Amino acid sequence: MKKLVLCLALATVAVSCKKIQAGGNKNIIKMEEGAERYSDDVQGGGESHGTEGHGTEHAEKKAQVSIDLNGVALKGFANGMEDNMIKYLKSGQYATATEDGLKNVWYNFDNVNFKMGSSNQLEAGSQEQLDNLAKILKAFPEAKVKIGGYTDKTGDEAKNVQLSKARAEFIKSELSKLGVDAQIVSVDGYGSQFAKVDAKASDAERASDRKMAVRFTK
Repeated sequence: MKKLVLCLALATVAVSCKKIQAGGNKNIIKMEEGAERYSDDVQGGGESHGTEGHGTEHAEKKAQVSIDLNGVALKGFANGMEDNMIKYLKSGQYATATEDGLKNVWYNFDNVNFKMGSSNQLEAGSQEQLDNLAKILKAFPEAKVKIGGYTDKTGDEAKNVQLSKARAEFIKSELSKLGVDAQIVSVDGYGSQFAKVDAKASDAERASDRKMAVRFTK
C-alpha cells in the first residue's frame, strides 16, 4: 500500500513538472519575441540632454498635431521639437538663462532627414520643419540657436565629422534663406562622438544616432 501511494505521488510530481516546463518555455519565447520587436521600435522625442549625451532618439512615428505659436498654428509632433522649443520660450526662462545652463539641452529635429550619404539633399517632407523653426525664431527675435549634426558609429570617423558638419552648415544655409541668419550663432559636427548604439547593431537601431539637433545659445 505504501509503495502504491509513493508511486502515485511521484507520477503527480512528474506531470506537474512537465506542465511547468512547457509553460515556462512558452513564456520565455514570448519575452524574447517582445524584446526583439521593442528593439526595432523608433523611440522617443526631443529631450534635455546631459553633457555626455548630445541628441536623443528619433521622435516616435505618430500623427502630427497643431501647435500654437502666438496665434499661428504649426504642424508638428506633440512633445516634439517645435512643441518643446515654443513651451520653453513662452516660459520666459531664456531671458535669464546662462550659456552653461543652455549648452546641454538639445532639441532633435524629428522630421528633417538627409538622403543617404548626402550633405545637401533632404528627404521629402523635411522642409516643413525648417519653415517651422524659422517661424519660431522670428516670433522670438531675441532667441539665438546653435545647430548640431551627428552620425552613427559606422565608417571613418574623420569623414563622419566632416559629413555631420556639412549637414549642419546646410541646415544653417536653408534657415538663412528664410530670414533668420542673425539668430544662428554657430554650427558644429560631432560625428559619432555622442553615438550610443554599437556599430554592429542593425541599421534600424543605429538610425537613432543619425540626427540633426538644435539648442538655444547666447
